[in-house]
Amino acid sequence: SQVKPLYMQNLANGFLTPEDTYHKSLRVMNILNEPDLKMPPTATNGGRDGPVKMARALISAFDAMLDAEKESNVTGPLINFTATFSFAVCSACDRFKHLPALGQMAQLDDAMRHPEAYGYTP
Repeated sequence: SQVKPLYMQNLANGFLTPEDTYHKSLRVMNILNEPDLKMPPTATNGGRDGPVKMARALISAFDAMLDAEKESNVTGPLINFTATFSFAVCSACDRFKHLPALGQMAQLDDAMRHPEAYGYTP
């Protein structure tokens, strides 16, 4: 994964204080902006594999960021992680196929609860 070493660099280069706590200005980290338009670009309007690939990419990146925190011995209050979805309707998602953004959120929620169903092993 490319995410873990890059996030470790961010931690070492300003995200963390010398005491290995998050800088006080950091509260939330966006894992990926509008992943439904990028991972793959057809995640919302392609076949069933689009939302699966999108969700797998997100949970893999999230897992890598958490591993980077552990390896960097981050202490103190941790930050929250998020993923900001577009307001697109996801006709390829399993649920909420006709409501903007909710299908993508539900797909990510399912992937976090059942990573094996997305071909991911934490």
